[in-house]
Amino acid sequence: MGMLLALTRGTAVAATIIFGFALLKRLIIIFGLIFAIVKFVIVIAFLIVLVSIAVAMLRDWCRDKNVKES
Repeated sequence: MGMLLALTRGTAVAATIIFGFALLKRLIIIFGLIFAIVKFVIVIAFLIVLVSIAVAMLRDWCRDKNVKES
């Protein structure tokens, strides 16, 4: 009987450890996805800033070109 109790106690500990590792793995995947989304948003924001600067420079260049022609 003592051997059976020891075996079930060890199995419960092993199952708890395995369950903990499975949860940890899932948390790592979730946080990885969240960080990837944040990085993607940062890259998109940076590209929007670059495009807006390019559009402003082009607009200013066209305005200067029109002023010089007049």
